[in-house]
Amino acid sequence: MDEHSDISSPTAGEPPEAQPGLSGAANGLLGPGFQRSPRFADSFGLVLVLLIVSYFVSAVAGNHPYGRVVMLLVLATTTWLALRASQVERHLLRVAVALIPVVTLVGIVLVWVGSEKMAEIVTGSLTVLLVVVAPVAIVKRLATHPLINLNTFYGAVCVYLLIAMFFATAFALISAISHQPFFAQMQTARPIDYLYFSFTTITTVGYGDLTAAGGVGRMTAVLEAVFGQLYLITVVALVVQNLGQERRAKLDRDERS
Repeated sequence: MDEHSDISSPTAGEPPEAQPGLSGAANGLLGPGFQRSPRFADSFGLVLVLLIVSYFVSAVAGNHPYGRVVMLLVLATTTWLALRASQVERHLLRVAVALIPVVTLVGIVLVWVGSEKMAEIVTGSLTVLLVVVAPVAIVKRLATHPLINLNTFYGAVCVYLLIAMFFATAFALISAISHQPFFAQMQTARPIDYLYFSFTTITTVGYGDLTAAGGVGRMTAVLEAVFGQLYLITVVALVVQNLGQERRAKLDRDERS
């Protein structure tokens, strides 16, 4: 073998995950047909954009059939991309690739045939999948990220937004279980109302135009406010503090050499 040959070249007959020259992030954990694409690995900036788009779609056209269809497509894409960017294990990505398109297609069909209740259930299922699975996957990826950079920062912000979506889903669930209006100011709340209240709570803005009516809802809102502030002053602050640290360390080494 030539001494200048690439040590990362695959050994003949050896599976990708066993290649000694590949880093852990590049190992073939997803198996044949599920190889990670450099275009999507750690692409948390794109996940962040899709999350913001989903908020505005919900606000502008959430109750219209076209809006519901677009919302389903955005939620499905965001969920898949969040898992892809987080480089999750092969079995989880396979389940997502098989499940997300089916659930999305069923939801679109239900929207057009007029089954509003079932369409809401399907949309809620995709939302729960996004707000429960995606943050865990992103945090796991960020914890093993070899370098704190802008993608790390975008990932941390995505988790913050997903926490707000999680509590918005929790507020809606509290109302559904109790069979009572969640808000003191309205009898029937829309998904955007829960999301709006969740964001004003997690940021501790507290405009006061919407307030929780019951004790469980109030305590859940308090929990969100405390958790959101703790996340900001720990995780996000730590990421911002160490942003570019590798580059600064390299510049210091270059100056000393």
